[in-house]
Amino acid sequence: MIGDPIADLRSPNGSLISVYVDRPSPGGFGALLSDLVKPVRERSRGMGRHVQKSVRADVDRIHDLAETLEVGSAPAYAIFASSLDDLFLLEPLAHPTPNVSTIGPRPYLRPLRAAPRALRSGIVVANRALARTFVGFEGVIEELGDPADIDIGKSNFGGFSGYEEKGVRAHADEASARLWRKTGARLLEHHVNRPFDYIAIGGHEETMEEIARSLHPYLARLPRATFIANPRGLGLATLRAEMVVHDIEIRRHRQEALAGRICDTAWGGGNAVLGLSSVLEAANAQAIDTLAVAGPFTRSGAMCSQCGHLTRNGDFCPVCDSPMFGVDDLVGAVMDATVAAGGRARQINVASPLDVEGIGALTRFTVPI
Repeated sequence: MIGDPIADLRSPNGSLISVYVDRPSPGGFGALLSDLVKPVRERSRGMGRHVQKSVRADVDRIHDLAETLEVGSAPAYAIFASSLDDLFLLEPLAHPTPNVSTIGPRPYLRPLRAAPRALRSGIVVANRALARTFVGFEGVIEELGDPADIDIGKSNFGGFSGYEEKGVRAHADEASARLWRKTGARLLEHHVNRPFDYIAIGGHEETMEEIARSLHPYLARLPRATFIANPRGLGLATLRAEMVVHDIEIRRHRQEALAGRICDTAWGGGNAVLGLSSVLEAANAQAIDTLAVAGPFTRSGAMCSQCGHLTRNGDFCPVCDSPMFGVDDLVGAVMDATVAAGGRARQINVASPLDVEGIGALTRFTVPI
């Protein structure tokens, strides 16, 4: 995600334009940018002449980016511009984004807050004689060293006595276990340096549990995904497609668990709140530990130009008596306030009990409502 310098941008005159543009079909950036800046230009007509002049210059400059964006490779872009404040930033984004534009004293960051968090996975693909390890992150798969293999001996036991056969099998099983522990040690080293979000095990169905039991407890306790695969000849493109599926599934489980935890905690009288009014109180008290928003849920509202107090409506701040300015997406402003106060903001994109209220949060302490 874009760092804090973007979140800290300010335009005292309210002339900061925020534009998010998803990659259209080839040749479509020009028309898309024209559509996106129209509401910004119209809204600026009710502002001062100096703001209108700034907006005209920025709109032209944004539209002139069409050719640059066409030849770029990013799936989406964010643009922040205010000639009045000598600001113009173009940021490539790693994920698709809704096409949206707005103008105000602060940057609009909800599309960034709502973007899926990148997941880091440790991957082992193995059979009894060969094992390969990988790290997955943001669709990039990196293999860790060369494949490890062993000679497990004769697999055809014809003519062996029962005692001899058991001994050979036991030797082979122990050799396989050592192989899996060795490859698991590679993953553990990378997990210690930069933790994985989950572990993925690929192989034959009958060996997956054995492989899992060979992993270090630090890895074994992580969420786990499994898939059928043969380590011999496994291509990175095939593995990449497999991990995209597991990333989606892990995110779904996390979102369901978070939404359920917030609702259960609130219903049980714990440190959690549900509904926009209660969440606003918690955000203004800087009490939110983890915020969750149900999909595209939003409402308009107002924010204090000085202290950042949030409310559904009002002309002057009830805290510092400074002027309030209107915000099209009050929920996005709550997400910003949560992150600024050291909390986390998540968007829930699966059906959950949170859908009824639209928004909820785990809080650091009880918030009087």
